[in-house]
Formats: sequence, structure tokens, C-alpha cells
Amino acid sequence: MSAWDLLVAVEDLGSDAPPVTLSVASDLHVGGVILKLVEKTQIKRDWSDHALWWEQKQRWLLRTAWTLEKYGIQSDARLVFMPQHKPLRLGLPNGITLRLRACFSSSVFQTVMGVCRMLNIRHPEEHSFLRPVEEKKKKKDKDSSEEIYDLTGVPLSS
Repeated sequence: MSAWDLLVAVEDLGSDAPPVTLSVASDLHVGGVILKLVEKTQIKRDWSDHALWWEQKQRWLLRTAWTLEKYGIQSDARLVFMPQHKPLRLGLPNGITLRLRACFSSSVFQTVMGVCRMLNIRHPEEHSFLRPVEEKKKKKDKDSSEEIYDLTGVPLSS
């Protein structure tokens, strides 16, 4: 197998940081790519929550034993190494806004089930996430401030 360069952006280095270039072969598994990436960044920290995100296909590369060839990754792939759990602002129907950590690598239904379990909401199959409609700012709304309850420290069961 011939080696080729793979560019991987590391989200924790910042958006303006250049992507890390790795020399890989198509028979290298995803776990090997992550190991090379962590060694090349030389940052000592816990990387266990991080995974590779494939921008073009809009999917997580969670099966670390699969090879790049099995995923269909070639040299033009844009990969991002980022955390799987990120903060999420959740507006409830009663007007309360919660800030919690949600798993972006699992399906929406699994994440909704975890949030409902944490908040003790029954029947998670009847709920989902919805992006809010962008409202135009009005001059009257200058003083309006909403209270946000921060639950990012609470572990979300998956």
C-alpha cells in the first residue's frame, strides 16, 4: 500500500490553526489515525471523548477498528477531530432554558432519551430537538434577559 497525506483539523487547537498532516495508508485503522494525531499534537490531556468527524459525509467515524479503505476515506477527505459531547441550550415549553452537555455522536433519539432520563421526563419517544426560529431583534427587547440553568456538569447517560 502506498502512503498518502491526510489533513485532519483539531477543534481544540482553534479554528484558525492549520490542519495536522498525517502520512497514512488505506489499510490503517481509524484508531491508528487517532493515535498518530494525538502523538503529533503533543498535547497531554484526556482525549477519550474525542472522535473523528467526516465533514463531506456528515458522519462520525466511531468504529476505530475499521480501516480508512472500509470507510472510503481518501486523501481529499476533510476530517475534524473533536469532542463527541458538547454544550447544548435547551428551551423547555415552560420558558426555562437549560444548558447541558449532549452527545452529538449518537442518534438524535438516543440523545433525547438521555436528556429525558436526566430531567425525569416520561415518554421520550414523543420528544425531539428543534432549532429555534431566528427572530429579528426589536428595540423593545433590549432589557429582556432569560435565566439559564447550567447543567453541563451533570453526566448524561447514554
